[in-house]
Amino acid sequence: MNQKEQLRKQHSQLIDQTVRELAQAYQKYHGSLTEFLTNALYADGVLQPAYSKTYIDSVIDQYTEAVQAEVERIAEEKVEEAFLLGLLMFYEDIGSPISMQQARKELSTIGISFKAKTEVKRLLSHTSSNTSFRIKRIVKQVFSDSLLYQTAQSKQQDRLLGLLEQTKSIKEFEKILQREGFVGIIDKRGYIWKPDVYAKMVLRTKLMEADAQTQKAKGEQSGIDLAWISIAHVDNPCNLWEGTIISLNGFDRRFPTYEQAKATGEVFHPNCQHYLNVIRDISLAPLSVISATEQKYGIDLSEYKN
Repeated sequence: MNQKEQLRKQHSQLIDQTVRELAQAYQKYHGSLTEFLTNALYADGVLQPAYSKTYIDSVIDQYTEAVQAEVERIAEEKVEEAFLLGLLMFYEDIGSPISMQQARKELSTIGISFKAKTEVKRLLSHTSSNTSFRIKRIVKQVFSDSLLYQTAQSKQQDRLLGLLEQTKSIKEFEKILQREGFVGIIDKRGYIWKPDVYAKMVLRTKLMEADAQTQKAKGEQSGIDLAWISIAHVDNPCNLWEGTIISLNGFDRRFPTYEQAKATGEVFHPNCQHYLNVIRDISLAPLSVISATEQKYGIDLSEYKN
């Protein structure tokens, strides 16, 4: 395994580790908050809130602030490390490797990592806020149900009591909490993203985008404009672009730019697993990449085949 492959493996492992840490943070939040709410709203197993709604909402805020702080800590630490690995890979690609110390110095001058970290934390913060809002809405409904339960008790409405005990039980509450409360976002298609799954998508997407922006910025500075798209063996429109060459900044007009490729919606989409391999010259690309590029764009690159 060469240095570039080792760095890519470290990068992938770092993302996996970060996702695990984020998932653990959310699982702890879910477990602790579920335990508190069931005890607070179902005293002795009966629909009977033990505290005021104001107090319960304040505790929800405390748990949410705690998980948000933990998520931001993870993002701050791990995203920075991922960027450093990305920068090291760029220099490995062009045959001019640098040290970690040099990478840290360069990264501080680019500014892309700061923007990406800020955006990741903003999106994850929105997720936590959205989850908190949904849980509070469920709690509000529980308080309304408890008033109905008390009324049924006082008027000895046995049939209504039986119905409420069946449909408003702890078990049903926990189901609703998981299904409707612990939701990160609901996208435009109506797809429900759990917080940990959404965090994974945000992390992978923003790192991919930021890595590409770093490659574009460094490529423009060094006069390097070409890169080929990695091969991930995925069964989706991405495979139409796998192993093909693109232009980072549009200097080589034979190839579409990163932005043009992304605009098709077929590659570099949210949660995309593809990355760019920067090359100084087409002749340095694998033969399979040169052939795939010829086929996709209908151009002749035989002069670059050794």
